[in-house]
Amino acid sequence: MKVLSLLSLLLFCDLGAQGIPHRGRAVACPDSFLITPCVCTLNSQQIDMTCSGLSTLKSLTDIFARIFPTNTLHSIVIQSSTLGPLPNDVFNGKSFEIISFLNNRLTSFDNTGIFTSSKSSLTSLSVRQDADDWTFNFANLQGYNLLAELELSGYSMLLSGTLSSSSLASLTLRSDLLLGLPSLGTLPALSILNLDGSYISNLNGNSFSSLSSLSELYLGHNKIEALPTGALSLTGSVTQVDLSSNLIDSVQSNWITGVSSATTIQLVNNYISVLDPLSFEGVIQALMPSGKLLLDGNPLTCGCEVAWVVTDPAYLTVASDARCVNGTRLTNLDPNYFVQNC
Repeated sequence: MKVLSLLSLLLFCDLGAQGIPHRGRAVACPDSFLITPCVCTLNSQQIDMTCSGLSTLKSLTDIFARIFPTNTLHSIVIQSSTLGPLPNDVFNGKSFEIISFLNNRLTSFDNTGIFTSSKSSLTSLSVRQDADDWTFNFANLQGYNLLAELELSGYSMLLSGTLSSSSLASLTLRSDLLLGLPSLGTLPALSILNLDGSYISNLNGNSFSSLSSLSELYLGHNKIEALPTGALSLTGSVTQVDLSSNLIDSVQSNWITGVSSATTIQLVNNYISVLDPLSFEGVIQALMPSGKLLLDGNPLTCGCEVAWVVTDPAYLTVASDARCVNGTRLTNLDPNYFVQNC
């Protein structure tokens, strides 16, 4: 009886040493020869993998077809590889909290269940690849209720489907093929939307009105030419609106709503020449006393068109960085001149 007990104990310890988890012991990485050229590192209770230089999709799928000590891992980075269209459940039952695809070639995400094994664990997904044309289908992320961060970035990235998520808090999308706003569905938790560096040329009315938790909106370095009425219908919790380095030369009345004294609006490096009070006075009043309207880098004419700002110290505080086309700051203009001559 004692011999049987001893054998049972030894067998239990051996299984634990191979990576089968039990109370108080961390799981193990798979043997390195099974996953080459991928590398596995064990950090406390977390297993992280990096796969570099994979030459074919089969190289990746063969690795994940093997038996691992555990199917529950923390993160994976797949980089500088040539894979092709990824199949559904590309990781063959292995789940991750963080997945990153970086600088790969000929890799696309057309299928709709590529990350299935991570559906109940994925919190962050990043895909950055500027070589080749590639696609990403938002249907891949339907029902991923822990996903908080998503970044999809590439010169020739084409998006399909509609993105909806109950948990997504941060979304970054960048592509030369992103000519308009992406198809966004229900995103109640989204607080950061970063579309900087794409080719968006126009903003349709009420485009952001459904994003009830939005606090930061980045639309800089796009091709936006005008801000029509209703272009930015935002909630009162917004702190950052970045429209810098676009082609904006026309701003209509009521182009933005929902800003407050906690908001900074960046319109630097555009082509606005006239500070029309019909377009800007209501915005400045909403930003007072501590919000900011940043206008530096616009070719502002500084005749009587700016009198309504220059003669009101509270307005000047909000638009303190604005400069005339000759480089003079509005704060350095003599308000008495405008009182007497305008």
